[in-house]
Amino acid sequence: MENTIEVRKISTKTYIFMAVIAILGIIIFYMAEQGKSAKAEKILVELGYKNTNNVKVYSVTQFENIDTKIQGYKYFVSFTDASTNKQCKGFIAKDFKQNVNKDIVCE
Repeated sequence: MENTIEVRKISTKTYIFMAVIAILGIIIFYMAEQGKSAKAEKILVELGYKNTNNVKVYSVTQFENIDTKIQGYKYFVSFTDASTNKQCKGFIAKDFKQNVNKDIVCE
């Protein structure tokens, strides 16, 4: 009694398809990260941090002010202020009425 299991090989088209999907995923991830960093840099310029380097956005959350019912986005960021050469971290927020807030600590 022989148990022979026949295994089908994966075609070359499938490998190419998987590689294309992986490359597209990496490109989309990179573009999303750059978009978040660009939006955070615009908010930092509005707050007075005109010369920043290494802006990293850790997360973006949507918030709503309970009193005024105004919604917006809060960015948790880390960056280097090149004018004072300090490492800063904290959050910045911008609502849909274009108001900006910050809670940033520089060391």
